[in-house]
Amino acid sequence: MDLKYFEHVAKRGFFRPVAVVTFQQAVAMVAEAMRYARSIELTELLVNTNGLTGFASPDVFARYEMVGQWVPSAGAALKVAMVVRLEIMDPQKIGVVMAQNRGIAAEVFTSESAAIAWLDAIPSAGSTRP
Repeated sequence: MDLKYFEHVAKRGFFRPVAVVTFQQAVAMVAEAMRYARSIELTELLVNTNGLTGFASPDVFARYEMVGQWVPSAGAALKVAMVVRLEIMDPQKIGVVMAQNRGIAAEVFTSESAAIAWLDAIPSAGSTRP
């Protein structure tokens, strides 16, 4: 993984890749960032995909495959906030529903500020935040 797009502060990681990729490549990049975050024992990960271009909004089958890769990569302990372009977000957030049904704390947003607010609002395991 190209670490120039990854940073972390305390137990929160930030992955902000910039590239022209296929949807499958984007999914693989995010899965790798999730695995890396877990390997350095982070509990939260904000993924901003706004810098990834080259693909259209995925259909429900592609979202299902995406979640299938991301769930084992994130594991149950990593909270994941995704930031996507509005045209990429599914109105019913079907990917989030699929991930949550598999035990992952995940949500999708169109801004980093909203994603950070969500991460701040939900205590992580071992957190002393109220």
